[in-house]
Amino acid sequence: MSNGGAPANNNGPSDGTSKAIDWPSASVEDLVVLLGEPQHREKAISSLTQIKEVLSIYKSLTPEKLTMKDSSKVCDILVLFECLTTHPQTKMQFLNVKIHCYLYPFWETEERRKPFEYLRLMSLGVIGGLLKVVGDPSTKVAVHYLLESGLFPLCLKSIEYGNELSQSTASWIVSRIMMQEQGLQYCCEPANRLCAIMKVFNDVIEKMQDEPSSTVLKNIIECYVILSDDPRLASNLSKHICQAVQGLSPPEKLHSVNTDNCPYIEALRARPVTLKNLQYLFQKLSMGCGPNAQAIGDIAGSSHLDR
Repeated sequence: MSNGGAPANNNGPSDGTSKAIDWPSASVEDLVVLLGEPQHREKAISSLTQIKEVLSIYKSLTPEKLTMKDSSKVCDILVLFECLTTHPQTKMQFLNVKIHCYLYPFWETEERRKPFEYLRLMSLGVIGGLLKVVGDPSTKVAVHYLLESGLFPLCLKSIEYGNELSQSTASWIVSRIMMQEQGLQYCCEPANRLCAIMKVFNDVIEKMQDEPSSTVLKNIIECYVILSDDPRLASNLSKHICQAVQGLSPPEKLHSVNTDNCPYIEALRARPVTLKNLQYLFQKLSMGCGPNAQAIGDIAGSSHLDR
């Protein structure tokens, strides 16, 4: 509990009265207790944004200062935040007080040292908690809040610079955002944003050929499929959008999956759903969306994919 002025026992004394809560001096432990009290929950969540331990980490986000001890301390709080985002009674309150915005600096860095990776992964997990249930109305609201607050470019940066676990989580978040209409529209328009997304995906796939991640491939290919199914990309309403579709074709490395020499073949075969999605994507592209339609169509029908 906090030193001097910790919140009182919320059950109150036997006469039914209760002591006033000293909110400014409440510790993380105090606030955890208060989250269990409906009458105090909203104030407790709001108070979490003022926790000095969270704010002080911004001063330590330089490579020469951040240590695993600092990182672990903040990650303990991030675990609490993840509990808030996955609980239906606290999810919207978490968004309303904009706690998610406190996590964004953890994704702005290009550092790959363990303390930074730890913070990047744990903070991505907090955001993932907001998007777990695709059909939940609160997920639609969460996507709106996240897009409006500038999350998407930082999520792409995590895919670029994170380790495999961070890439997996960040690419999963992107796929969940694309599953919502507002998220899909955000990705498709303007066309230069779609091109930027495709470049990140393609670069990541190209770089992972030595040690392909079946999870990252699954999430990125799922994003390709979602985009290929969107009618905006196939329409002639915008010349720029049509040009962007040409960039929808996956990297050449994935085009070579009809041979056993493909570095991705085992990772793809490890997840039958991913392989099915890839075949579906090739079939879509062979209908005219890509520059190598005939070649892609041949790959889609290749039996090598199913061995």
